[in-house]
Amino acid sequence: MSILLVGLPVLLASAVLATALGATNIDPGLILSVLLDRLGLVKNSELPDTAKTIILMIRLPRIAAAVLAGSGLAMAGTVMQGLFRNPLAEPGILGVSAGASLGALLALVSGTGAFFVLPAYAFIGAFAAVGIILLLSLLARGSAQTVTLIMSGMAVSALFGALTSLVLTLSNEYQVASYIFWTMGGLANRRWEHVAAMLLPVLVTLLILIYRARDLDILLLGDEEARALGVSPGRTRTLLILLASLATAAIVSVTGPIGFVGLIVPHIMRLLVGPAHRPLTIASAIGGGIFLMLCDLVTRIFSRPTGAELSAGVVTALVGAPYFLFLLFKAARQGGGQIGGTR
Repeated sequence: MSILLVGLPVLLASAVLATALGATNIDPGLILSVLLDRLGLVKNSELPDTAKTIILMIRLPRIAAAVLAGSGLAMAGTVMQGLFRNPLAEPGILGVSAGASLGALLALVSGTGAFFVLPAYAFIGAFAAVGIILLLSLLARGSAQTVTLIMSGMAVSALFGALTSLVLTLSNEYQVASYIFWTMGGLANRRWEHVAAMLLPVLVTLLILIYRARDLDILLLGDEEARALGVSPGRTRTLLILLASLATAAIVSVTGPIGFVGLIVPHIMRLLVGPAHRPLTIASAIGGGIFLMLCDLVTRIFSRPTGAELSAGVVTALVGAPYFLFLLFKAARQGGGQIGGTR
């Protein structure tokens, strides 16, 4: 409860700040008036149409997309770090980003990369990669073992990366440039339709993860201990991976790959709220939404002088890469180079 009492007001304040600031600053009082008018609570016919358009059709859907994307990636990172018992695990460890990238490139090359077609291709590519990895793991051991999953993820990511490189060599300059722009990851021009595409996968993932958080805690004890406590390691691991992959695939298909959110946010939240996965999942969801929303705000503020906007993925990398290096250095100092376990 304390996580919600602290996190939700911070999330709301960040949303107000992100709505007010940008290429054109908007008074918070005007934002409130527009929202009340839109909800039909207080009618005001004198509100400027320009402000209404900026708030309702440009900034709010972008902010909502940032919150959903950040929350989903942070939750997926929480799951991956818990399953693999490694604080350096992140949502793309099982090839989701590689599969989505190949799907997006195929959409661009085929000339169908418009509106929801490109995200659909990216989503299919992401789940194809995860499906292959889970199938290989199940065939190899009969259950989703962590070592097999990681090895399969590395192989499938390399395969999809090679296929992407092959398609790029056969593509024209415009298609290559469009693909490179997509891989930067960003939230520009996102609409309410994009928000709707992410809403259900992220919400379902959040609710089920909160409900099954105890099972993830038990898995940390080891497979034998989990079986003794009535938890099936293979089925539980497969379910959690599918949930994390569902949320990640839905997000990446809409925003492009945005790195480090699923790595650093769960790690920071674990330091703040502890390792228990129910409060950690809630804290990561709130923290991820705040983090990506503020990173996107930075891109809009820095676009003021020139009009050339950075991608949110660039900002998260600028923040996350140094922190990632810090984690590597800390793990190396504490464990003699051992950065995590994958029993």
